[in-house]
Amino acid sequence: MGAFNFPSAPDAHFDDFLRRSRQIEGERLADAIPKEYFQPRVARGLLGFAVSWALYAGAVAGLLWSPNWWLRIPLWVVAGLGGWGLHCIAHDCGHGSFSRSRRFNHAVGHISLLPIVYPFHAWRHVHNMHHSSTNHLELDTDWRPLPAGMYDRMSLRQKLVYLSTRTWAFWGGTIDYWLKSGFRPGFFPKRQQRREVRRSMAFVLLVAVPYVTMLGWFFGVEGILVCFVAPWLVTHAWFSATTLMHHSASDVPYLTAEHWTRNVSRLLVTTDYVYPRWLLFLTHNISIHTAHHVAPVVPFYNLPRAQQALKRQYPGMVRERRFSFKQMWLIVRRLHFYDTESGFYTDLSRAKVEPETQPAAVTGKRAS
Repeated sequence: MGAFNFPSAPDAHFDDFLRRSRQIEGERLADAIPKEYFQPRVARGLLGFAVSWALYAGAVAGLLWSPNWWLRIPLWVVAGLGGWGLHCIAHDCGHGSFSRSRRFNHAVGHISLLPIVYPFHAWRHVHNMHHSSTNHLELDTDWRPLPAGMYDRMSLRQKLVYLSTRTWAFWGGTIDYWLKSGFRPGFFPKRQQRREVRRSMAFVLLVAVPYVTMLGWFFGVEGILVCFVAPWLVTHAWFSATTLMHHSASDVPYLTAEHWTRNVSRLLVTTDYVYPRWLLFLTHNISIHTAHHVAPVVPFYNLPRAQQALKRQYPGMVRERRFSFKQMWLIVRRLHFYDTESGFYTDLSRAKVEPETQPAAVTGKRAS
């Protein structure tokens, strides 16, 4: 995207954000988390793996044998939830927090991403790019808003993809990432990365092609659509909605290199949504995301305690909201372009979106 001096006319909200950024400058954020929370318990991880596979496989079995078409929608939702849970297990595997064995992590990660046909190493390397540059306007790979002027210079196809995945087709945003990086070794700059991606591609194809062929042989095209394509789409919908809400908010800016810092990217730019306990369990605490950005090697089952430790050490710095569909609707209805003046967002009409006023909880100082 090039080097920019944005925002050109920052308002009080942006200045307040920079003030909080300065408060944590030079801090070793992960030191706030007790070291015992970094220890993986493989049996607990495998329990999560088994639960998500049971959800996914059970829903697909139900789709195969259900006599009633109207049962398909709830079964698709359950299959998608199982597939998303498996992605969350692969997420731990990619960060090395599932076990101390690199080979075991990679093996479980490859199996876990089969429902969305995502080569594990392709996902892992793209995801690491996101972690190394979260909310960096020029480098982040996840939900980065473009200035309207850049959008105007895009091709018609690029405009259609950008607009649709930020509005009515937000559920397909991660499908766009999958298309760009999942089966394109050349997307990655290092030879070792390209070699790993090719191995992951071979594994996915060796499993997915016979599976889809078998579905078609026994159940026809309808079987492929109902039992494979639809769960794949719903899993991506869970994937897209979750990541979009984590990293899009009217009062959280994307930052140019001039203002971006690693500590800001870890602590201040993620919004965590409070889920019901049953959903937290089935999604393996993926919504407890700030602690994960601060310390990616904390296993998913230790994230609640790690988050509490962060909140004690940095009161008011961790952003938490109760989940609501209204908030998701506001994101897809209004947060469309990067506002080069304020540092926040404009909507499709290029009108500035006023940053939402947050509770006092987001402006506290670090504990002594």
